Amino acid sequence: MKRFLHSETIQPKWWISLVSMACLTLWGCGLGAAVSRTEESTMAAPGSDKFTLVRLEPSDGYLGDLLKVEAQKAQEAKQTPYVEFDADWCPPCRALSVSLSDERMIDAFEGTYIIRLDFDQWESALPKADFYVAGIPAFFEIDAEGKPTGRTITGAAWGEDIPENMAPPLKAFFRGEDAD
Repeated sequence: MKRFLHSETIQPKWWISLVSMACLTLWGCGLGAAVSRTEESTMAAPGSDKFTLVRLEPSDGYLGDLLKVEAQKAQEAKQTPYVEFDADWCPPCRALSVSLSDERMIDAFEGTYIIRLDFDQWESALPKADFYVAGIPAFFEIDAEGKPTGRTITGAAWGEDIPENMAPPLKAFFRGEDAD
């Protein structure tokens, strides 16, 4: 009987330690990533005088309303709004992100207002907002109401995920031209 009572008094301490370790692990893995995303939404894009880059999170609200607000901000900034779908696990998405400081990419993105959405986080909300994503990375032009215009480009438009391959088709897409 004493042994049972003794383990009862020890077990809560062990359990608290386990929960504390789990919280620290989650902080390092999950919550830290959420903080990074929040920071990205307020960070200036490379070449920020040429284009705007924002990230929306599902906790920000209803996608349709958010896109309408962002499209209006783009219009005020005299930039064309696009939605970019990406994911942390996507190598071409990561390559595109790290290439944004390259002069060719800055030139390609000039005059754009890019609204980044993590595909995995927003997937269930996309059909309601009329987005049908076939592959990522993907860019969708949106109108002043935040609705897709039908113009889209995916990573399939270029070969290797390097600026010299990505910039020409992206520039043509953003300028409303056909890629060479």
